[in-house]
Amino acid sequence: MILSPPDEFIDMPDDLVFERVCADADKLGLDLRARAKDYRVIRRPDHFYSVRPGSEKLRPEQRTPVPGLALAGDYTRQPMFATMEGAVLSGRKVAEAVLGRELG
Repeated sequence: MILSPPDEFIDMPDDLVFERVCADADKLGLDLRARAKDYRVIRRPDHFYSVRPGSEKLRPEQRTPVPGLALAGDYTRQPMFATMEGAVLSGRKVAEAVLGRELG
């Protein structure tokens, strides 16, 4: 799971992070406490995308200046950042670019 905003979780003890995740899962009808055999909290503050003003310009376009290189993924410039749907849209934009039929 990816938790956001990162500032809220980055220094939180692992057991409290797990409790917060379980509490949110409870709201969805998922009993993680009963099913989780083990867990790890991995903190990589540089892996979070921020929606702060000015952050959008840091997201790369799918097309690059390098011949034959295109980028796809939720981190690229597309309307649904940090989601699986965004990754799919990004992949479609790359496919269209490679085929020479760029989408608007």
